[in-house]
Amino acid sequence: MADLHPSLLFVLAAGSIIVAVLIGGCLDGGPAPGHQTVRTIPPAEALALIEERGKDPGFVIIDARRPDEFAGGHIAGAVNIDSATFTEHIKDLDPDGTYVIYCRTGGRTAGVRDMMREAGFREVYEIQGGISAWTAAGLPVVKE
Repeated sequence: MADLHPSLLFVLAAGSIIVAVLIGGCLDGGPAPGHQTVRTIPPAEALALIEERGKDPGFVIIDARRPDEFAGGHIAGAVNIDSATFTEHIKDLDPDGTYVIYCRTGGRTAGVRDMMREAGFREVYEIQGGISAWTAAGLPVVKE
C-alpha cells in the first residue's frame, strides 16, 4: 500500500465507506438476522416507535399489569398479558415481532423482558418507568 499514490488511497478509502453506507442502508432498520435488540427506552421514544410502527401487524404493545390495572387506563392498542401468567403466553407470541412492554413502574416488565430475551425474541423495548412515567409525561391513555 505504501507504493500507492495518496489520491488513490483516498479514493479507495472513500469507496469503502460509501459501500458500507449503501449496504447498511439496505437494511430495514431492525436488528440483523440472529441479532437481538432488547432495550429500555423513555416514554417519548416509545411513543415515537408506536406512532411509526403501530400499524405493522408484527408490532405488539404488551401491558404486563393485572387486568384491573389495565382496565383503569392503558396505552391505546395494548394487549394485557399479566406478568404473573406471562410464561403461559410467551409461546403464543412471534419471536420475530417487535414488542413494546410496560407495567406500572418497570418492576414487573424486567422479568418479562428477561424471559423474552432468553427466548430469543428479536426486538423488545421496555418503557422506562412504565405507565407511571408515560402519564407523568402527559402521554395519552385509554380506559375500558
